[in-house]
Amino acid sequence: MEQVKALNVAIVGGGRACKAVMDVILTEKLKRLRMNIVGVADRNIEAVGYRYALEKGIYMTRDYRDFYKLKDLNVIIELTGRETVANEVSRTKPDHIRFMDHVAARLFWDIFQIEEERIGERRRAEEALRESEVRLKSVLDTIQAGIVVIDPETHIIVGVNAAAGKMVGAPREQILGSVCHEHICPADKGQCPITDLGQSLENAEQVLLTASGKRVPILKTAVSVVLAGREHLLESFLDITERKQAEEERERLIGELQEALAKVKTLSGLLPICASCKRIRDDQGYWQQIEAYIRDHSEAEFSHSVCPECAKKLYPEIFDKK
Repeated sequence: MEQVKALNVAIVGGGRACKAVMDVILTEKLKRLRMNIVGVADRNIEAVGYRYALEKGIYMTRDYRDFYKLKDLNVIIELTGRETVANEVSRTKPDHIRFMDHVAARLFWDIFQIEEERIGERRRAEEALRESEVRLKSVLDTIQAGIVVIDPETHIIVGVNAAAGKMVGAPREQILGSVCHEHICPADKGQCPITDLGQSLENAEQVLLTASGKRVPILKTAVSVVLAGREHLLESFLDITERKQAEEERERLIGELQEALAKVKTLSGLLPICASCKRIRDDQGYWQQIEAYIRDHSEAEFSHSVCPECAKKLYPEIFDKK
């Protein structure tokens, strides 16, 4: 593309307006103007614009007609504010030199001021946005829960906090720009629970894929947020590995306890027993030996032997010899 040649400009009138215009052009506040100040004319050598041009080393004259001799002069801007001067310059200038009087220059100045204000507002907005992003990043990095920000259209991860990076097991730079279902979410492409299946996730048990391929149980919440004027998904998640392990251990203990309780048989209440033979009457009205009744209603087993008193009664011939 051919580069546009800068315009060579001379100013008639060295007052405050002259200085303001030179300040705009010389400081390149609007680089798209592409202008060079090649001369300033004013009868008052003490005028602020005249003296400013002197400081900048710009050609000065007290007679604007001297500009007509300048080589490659493109534009003369009249800033005296006097119609007679404007008419005289317009009448006497060479045909190849364009002319802008103080009315047109004022319009140009107003447009510049509007543009300057617009640029300033945009710069302030961008600065405020940067500061906001820095503050948000600082806040997110202090949160212990993992947080990622995802573009819902492309499923690209555009934000990640320190906790999420630690849980995934990868540096922030590696996670940013990646597609979520290829790195942190086990769902296949086109099967996103939120954007494709329309599910709502609030403290829902999900699985997080780590950089090593490990699946980590998490408690996940996803909400829609607007960042930089666009809708995004903000997902937060907590590692619940320890909780899941505790739940599994609890279920195992409950199972063992229930199994043990199923095997336990207990005796309680009043037992009808014969005062003579010591048999016990069961629930069906039958009389059973005491050891048989206890064996059927508990885990106890009997081994039969003879106590010393009964042994003397049953076998006196043995004990009388002693």
